Amino acid sequence: MALAPRFQTVLASAWISKREASKYVQEYVKRVQAERSSGNAPQSFAPPIQVQVLGINEGAAYESLDAINGGEDSLFHARAKQNLVFGVSDGVGGWNESGIDPSVFSRTLTAYAARAAETAFVLHDSDDVDPRDVLRRAFAGMRADRVPAFGSATALVLNLSLASGALRSAQLGDSTYTVLNQESSGSRVRARFVSAEQQHRFNMPYQLTIPPEGEVPARDDADSALFYRPRIERDDQARKAIDSDDFADLSAVGFDTPLDAREDAHQLAHGDVVVAATDGLFDNVRVDEVEKLADRFMSAIAKSDGGQVASDLFGGLAYSVAAQAVANYIQDDLRSPFAERAKLAGYNYSGGKPDDVTVMLAWVRETARVDAQKKADALSAKL
Repeated sequence: MALAPRFQTVLASAWISKREASKYVQEYVKRVQAERSSGNAPQSFAPPIQVQVLGINEGAAYESLDAINGGEDSLFHARAKQNLVFGVSDGVGGWNESGIDPSVFSRTLTAYAARAAETAFVLHDSDDVDPRDVLRRAFAGMRADRVPAFGSATALVLNLSLASGALRSAQLGDSTYTVLNQESSGSRVRARFVSAEQQHRFNMPYQLTIPPEGEVPARDDADSALFYRPRIERDDQARKAIDSDDFADLSAVGFDTPLDAREDAHQLAHGDVVVAATDGLFDNVRVDEVEKLADRFMSAIAKSDGGQVASDLFGGLAYSVAAQAVANYIQDDLRSPFAERAKLAGYNYSGGKPDDVTVMLAWVRETARVDAQKKADALSAKL
């Protein structure tokens, strides 16, 4: 009988497309102007960001998610034994000029990644899932199934072992992540690791690509949630193709492959927070801004009664991080991270960079400490 996982986590995801953000901003500006002329106080800035919060622990109900309607962004999360596998993908917008919808590729990639994670071979319940192999099998599966999802996308896949607290990552491109922690109770939240973008040169990230074959299919903008899921049944030939795919044909012509993904590993501890996101976040929000938001919300969580209140507050952190990106990228005079990198590359750019924004936050907690706190709270309530 397998031992119960040592760790549990709260996973909070937040996303908004550039189109939805732009629509909201235009309406917000009109309302602010009208309220100023009438002498009323302006409304708070609250873009319509989608949020999902899940408590992931032994015995809790769980349902995987394989794609979202996040503009050209997508995300996924899935369970494999005592592992939580999650990640994001950002479709490369340049394909729009060729009549190809980049969102189809990114959503299809996350759908295949979710399936690859769920079906990953794990000998023991406590063994880790290899995130680069998840990415490899996802992309190889798309190729084997020959789905008409053409274009390119960046990808970030992470595996959090609930057995050991180990975090492993496979990053291809400029979707990145940071690990936040508090050195001691009551201390400020600080980033102890920030992954670097993987770029060929400025604004040209590593990316997975499936070029169109022959005539490009007509684009259907009315179906904004189109993507393809893996085939349920595959013959032996298809399974062997996935197992043996080394992407040599793509490497030979200069395309990036899952084998180019950069890998990292970290040992997480009780209270650590992982922030993973597409470039829509970290192009517009500095790490110290994320630290300040996390510090405010995690302090409020520490003072709360825990339970659903703590989960709601953590969802509020995910929302606020995404909202900060939208608030920053509409400022023309902002010294955004993207503007600073553009300057270093010799370009004259100021302000934020409007984009889809997708973030995933994982709050790691040691089960024994959570259970002990619940017992202490229950005893305190009786006194």
